[in-house]
Amino acid sequence: MITIGYSTRKIDQNYINNIIKSCGNKKVQVIPVENNGQYSLTEVYNKILDQAEFNIVVFCHDDLKFETSGWANKIKTHFDKNDDFGIIGLAGTKFLPQSGRWWEMQSAMYGIVNHESEGKKWESKYSRDIGNKLEETIIVDGLFFAVNKNKIVEQFDETVKGFHFYEIDFCFRNYLKNVKVGICTNIRVTHLSVGQTNEQWEENRLQFIEKFEEKLPIDITEPEKHVSTFIFIHDQDLLIEFERIKKFIGFSNYKYVFVGNRPVDKLSEYSNVIISRNYEGNLENYPQLTSFTGWYTLWKHNLINTEYVNLFEYDINYVPDFETNMYKFYYEKSEMIGYIPYPSHHNMFIKHKPFIDGLYNAVKSIYRMDFKEIVNEAVEKKILTYWSATSNTTFRKDIFQKYMDWFVPLVNLIKDDKNAGHYHERSITLFSVLNRKKFSLTANFIKHFQMDSHKTQGHHVDTESVMEKLTTNEMQ
Repeated sequence: MITIGYSTRKIDQNYINNIIKSCGNKKVQVIPVENNGQYSLTEVYNKILDQAEFNIVVFCHDDLKFETSGWANKIKTHFDKNDDFGIIGLAGTKFLPQSGRWWEMQSAMYGIVNHESEGKKWESKYSRDIGNKLEETIIVDGLFFAVNKNKIVEQFDETVKGFHFYEIDFCFRNYLKNVKVGICTNIRVTHLSVGQTNEQWEENRLQFIEKFEEKLPIDITEPEKHVSTFIFIHDQDLLIEFERIKKFIGFSNYKYVFVGNRPVDKLSEYSNVIISRNYEGNLENYPQLTSFTGWYTLWKHNLINTEYVNLFEYDINYVPDFETNMYKFYYEKSEMIGYIPYPSHHNMFIKHKPFIDGLYNAVKSIYRMDFKEIVNEAVEKKILTYWSATSNTTFRKDIFQKYMDWFVPLVNLIKDDKNAGHYHERSITLFSVLNRKKFSLTANFIKHFQMDSHKTQGHHVDTESVMEKLTTNEMQ
């Protein structure tokens, strides 16, 4: 049923007996590894993984008192009831800072562990007792944690030497590969020592933060408050199919915005769908505006309640660790994030008059400025070197408000223009230039297939081939 492994200077049969007795299950394999410093913990734990007869493997220190009887059955129950989890510990955190010191934000820590030292015993209660549930974290502490070999993607990195940061590195690399990590509080142990940092700990910390410089920090304390995702779609059958295959499950807080006037009779059971045309003052009778009609509904009716918002088309694919990659931008308070950068001198940007002149004219009419001259000057002075060649954009909410305040007055002048969608697309980059907003352009996080539903692109779309890629989330 379960394998338990640990590293120890000298194998103690009494400790093995305590493990077997307290775990509450006779179907148990114990693998003690005698280790006087000749192996790092990463090496020892990889050996234990290789030798484990069972899929559930517990790693622990050799100085624990097991306070909970039948804890092996509880571990197995957690994995059985939460089959998306790959790593479960007793203490962890939802915030991993740039420094790598995982206890830095006390309010983000979860779990309950006892300590005993110099005749004193105390409870380290990092969070409330959650009973028989699990709480998702980013990493767990190494004093006691269990893994499901069928769920983890990465083994221990043996370049991490010694006895520190092995579990942080292991958990984090698996977390980045979408392995769920969490803690439980219905298993209690007492640690007969107090963890301390030393020179080796510091060396491994520096190695860790250098390795993951582009990924840190990560904050999942309240993901529903950090970012929301809205997927703009106009075909109910496609939406139903996407829900069936869980296409957008990689976004923790997503909804569809159904734009246009096609049938929606099959969507009543879906609580995560906003029917744009059901909202007062909608723009759904102006299909040339494409997805902007959905943007308008979100803005006009104040439907965005997170710090950041992803505004994405239905015909995109995305990398599995998309949200993880974006945390750094949120932490740095980026104002706008674009996803498909092209050089500003690209023929389809400002050089292609049909896709830009209508926007220039609208800005000149409403704001009495020569927008074309401003844009050309920005390109010449290399202020504008790249543009986001898609409307798929992440905004900080306050910046989205400012963009909409600027763009909405232009809508009456462009809403019937067949190129209105292109104006909208280009306006995002140009708004950032005009208002000096920090527009972070990224590559290889999403792929936009541009299905050309409104037939304004002028290119052939192999619908069958693209749909196959969309349903498999293929990024190639």
